[in-house]
Amino acid sequence: MARKLIDISISLQNDVPADPPGSHPLIQYSDHQQSLPLMLGFFEGLRAEDLPDGQGWAIETVQLSTHNGTHLDAPYHYHPTMDRGQRSWTIDEVPLDWCLQPAVKLDFRHFPRWLRRHRQRCRS
Repeated sequence: MARKLIDISISLQNDVPADPPGSHPLIQYSDHQQSLPLMLGFFEGLRAEDLPDGQGWAIETVQLSTHNGTHLDAPYHYHPTMDRGQRSWTIDEVPLDWCLQPAVKLDFRHFPRWLRRHRQRCRS
């Protein structure tokens, strides 16, 4: 039987809700003119007039934590050991098939924000 994959991820943006509050991602956008000095510094002898329309790159500088956006917490996030003292798995060691199993998506957006946070903490 064919699997149906549903993408439940959210895009990283400056205004994405974060928990704890204040730990949201910070994305700084540089347009083609703002990044031109940086680009010229990468290549010795390069001049703006050497580039199409004297334009550099459009780039983003991203600052985030492991709790920003859609993510999976590795066992190591919670404790350095698991399974009676074995070293906890880091995220690159979590089997990918754990992420490709039947699932249930719960929508708590209709609850007040303070109640959603309280319920999450009660389950932890």
